Amino acid sequence: MQNVFLFLSVGLVAINLILMEFMQNTIEKEERIKIAVLTEQNQKNRIADYQDREEIYERQRRKMYDYKNQLSTIQTLIKNGHTDEALSFTQKLTESIAVEMSAINMNHPVVNAVLNQKYRSMQEKHIAVILKVGDLQEICLEEEEIVILLSNLLDNAIRESEKVLKNTGKAVIHLKLECEEHKLIFAVRNPVTEKVEIENDTIKSKRGDHHGIGLLNVKAVVDKYGGDMVLSCDEDEFKAVVIL
Repeated sequence: MQNVFLFLSVGLVAINLILMEFMQNTIEKEERIKIAVLTEQNQKNRIADYQDREEIYERQRRKMYDYKNQLSTIQTLIKNGHTDEALSFTQKLTESIAVEMSAINMNHPVVNAVLNQKYRSMQEKHIAVILKVGDLQEICLEEEEIVILLSNLLDNAIRESEKVLKNTGKAVIHLKLECEEHKLIFAVRNPVTEKVEIENDTIKSKRGDHHGIGLLNVKAVVDKYGGDMVLSCDEDEFKAVVIL
């Protein structure tokens, strides 16, 4: 009988060791997968940022070519004594240049770059936006973290708003980004076509849906600084709030 108990005890110890090893390997594998996903998303953010810079450069290059022709036209009008026409032409040109300048200035170059990029995207897609923003000169996030935080949440809002726009003809994104009592508050509200399920601070993704991956990156930034992220959704609206 003692031999049986000894055999069972040794067997249980061996099984526990095997289970512990299996669990450790599983945890390490999941961590490697998570790191790989975050790295892939960061690379996509860098590529998107590079492409946006290229797009801005190309648009400015075309505008510069147009401005040279327009200035030549103004000179010709003045030379021929058509001062009223030259003045009117100059006013229209000035208004055009003003539109090309940054619409949002939060006293931080990276924040300005990301927000103006997304703002232009909303304008092109005819998505309305209501802004409440402040001075972020003292923000302590790394540049890449700013891109991850702003781009992922705003891209999600823009994608869903496009769907709503097709169905209803109207979509409005509400954006709040400011510092209150030494804390960064970033809140985004956008309409939805249907309620999404939220689990463990992320959206339960459908096949081919990358919203969950982007939110994992946002959560990683939030966790790094000991902040909070709250997601909520009903049949009409999705809301994300980040406090750092």
